[in-house]
Amino acid sequence: MFNPLLELARSMQDTSLRLDLSQSTWAVPIIGAIHVLAVAWFGGSVLVNDVRLRRFRWTGLSILLVTGALLFWSQPLRLYYSQFFRLKILLLILTGACALLPARYARVAMALSLALWAGVIFASRGIAYR
Repeated sequence: MFNPLLELARSMQDTSLRLDLSQSTWAVPIIGAIHVLAVAWFGGSVLVNDVRLRRFRWTGLSILLVTGALLFWSQPLRLYYSQFFRLKILLLILTGACALLPARYARVAMALSLALWAGVIFASRGIAYR
């Protein structure tokens, strides 16, 4: 059966970028550290609900997405098969859905979002140690 996500992971596995990332002593740890800092940056800007911080929030999200993509690219097949990675992606999708809740549910959305982000962090730790 054809699985486009598996085929994407397989094609990423055979790229020179993946080899460069996975064979570098410092690339993945540095990208991982920047990814964690971007989580704090983005999370902090979300918690402080100020219109003036929108650009700050988008910058944090952009860094988070780029570093996350690079981390995935360093081990695409391993992450494709990781149950913790799949859980992390599901929790991120649910977190995004919380942002779509109407304004009258803002407090519920914030509490749910915080719980989901905690789940994302725990799932990320599972990825690292599995």
